Amino acid sequence: MLLFLCSNAFTMEEKDKAKEEKILVLSVDRDNDIGQKTKFRGPIIGREEVLKASVELGMADPEDSDFNAMFQALKVYNEIKNKYNAELAVITGHQNVGLESDKEISKQLDDVLKKFSADYSILVTDGAEDEHVIPIIQSKIPIMSVKRVVVKQSEQLESTYYKIKDFITESLDNPKFSRLVFGLPAIILVLFAVFGSEGGRVILGVLGTYLLVKGFKLEKYFTGAFNELKTSLTRRRFAFFTYIIAAAFIVLASYRGYEAILEWMNVGLFEVFSAFVTSSIYFYFLAGAIAWIGRSVSMTSEKRSGRKIVSVPIFGFAVALVVYNAAHIILMPQISMLTFIFSIVAGFGLMFVALFIEWKY
Repeated sequence: MLLFLCSNAFTMEEKDKAKEEKILVLSVDRDNDIGQKTKFRGPIIGREEVLKASVELGMADPEDSDFNAMFQALKVYNEIKNKYNAELAVITGHQNVGLESDKEISKQLDDVLKKFSADYSILVTDGAEDEHVIPIIQSKIPIMSVKRVVVKQSEQLESTYYKIKDFITESLDNPKFSRLVFGLPAIILVLFAVFGSEGGRVILGVLGTYLLVKGFKLEKYFTGAFNELKTSLTRRRFAFFTYIIAAAFIVLASYRGYEAILEWMNVGLFEVFSAFVTSSIYFYFLAGAIAWIGRSVSMTSEKRSGRKIVSVPIFGFAVALVVYNAAHIILMPQISMLTFIFSIVAGFGLMFVALFIEWKY
């Protein structure tokens, strides 16, 4: 008899302790099908409200998996409500699945926890997509258990589907991924279509350029140049025209440099580089100078003085002069070093002229 009373006392104590624990049964609709197909908006808190929302969603779209997840959450809540201090809630994200939806989920979960400060949560999910929110939930409340409901589908097949879907969705939404996953293969296919088998070298050049940009973190410069070109087309037409001229000079410089490389290919690395420089550097200088002048003249937000507009190209020509003569001596060692020294002196002279123009006028 004493043993029975002690056992009964321990059972009552365990029940009281369990009642003190607050459990939140939580269902997550990451892409906000509920908000799009019903009048309910997240968070939906309480058994009666969740039941109404699940019925309305089922009437709107019986095939929606969130409909089944909500009823599974109701089932779990009914199973534990007599043993624990439990509450039921459904939170919704956003139709743009990703950062925007996860931010909304985090906000709604905070609202739920303000109304019901749970100790643990039981996450009810309809598949792999909603399980992406587990880190968000765990950062705010411990997850006691995860209940998955899969309706008339293979669980492995569904998980694979969602992984592929997530990858495609993220690649489309994220510009960085979309350029890599879709943009680069698209360029390769276009080059094959235009040049055929001869486009192999062009494709290697495109891939090499891409890896160079990614490796040295040059994306912001290319993005800035593209944004500047787009802005100039609509707001600063003179600058846009000079950019086009500058681009033509860059293409011409690159072509002349490429031809020079072919002529010196079997000589040596320094000679090849020097041949490219001597054949192209003045064209690159003209491209830079024209683009600089066009941008400076057309800028209305910045009051750039005329003396600085002139001084920068002078300084650029000084640099081009020195570099050209250095490369020319590597190609033609018989040329006197006095030529190179003279170019350095002339370069210093031009630099001081540029500085004097900026300072004096």
